[in-house]
Amino acid sequence: MTDVTTDPSLNTVTWWEIPVQDLEKAKAFYTAVFGWGYTPFGDGYAAVTAGEQMIGALSESADAVGEGVRIYVQVADMEGVFAKVEANGGSVKTPRTEIGGDMGWWGSFTDAQGRVIGVATNNPAG
Repeated sequence: MTDVTTDPSLNTVTWWEIPVQDLEKAKAFYTAVFGWGYTPFGDGYAAVTAGEQMIGALSESADAVGEGVRIYVQVADMEGVFAKVEANGGSVKTPRTEIGGDMGWWGSFTDAQGRVIGVATNNPAG
């Protein structure tokens, strides 16, 4: 297992999503405010781009009112994180799922107080 003290890319926020009710309206708003660009990435989902780099996403959801920004933490061992989540009063919400396009895997969990946190890994075994 990688030592997180020597690998600063681990256990850091590497992706975020803003849940929105109207994707096109939100894209127009954030383009006007921040100058963001967008890349379609599935139905109701647009990756946010700054220059050529994808930095986050807008995710269309009818229930988006009051939802906060979702964060994703890069980890070396997703299954190990899920085991720790469950041992500490949380629960797995979305099991390890392939992102596609050699982009790795993602999943999510609910912490002990009900907040949803995403995790991501490039590790095929973890």
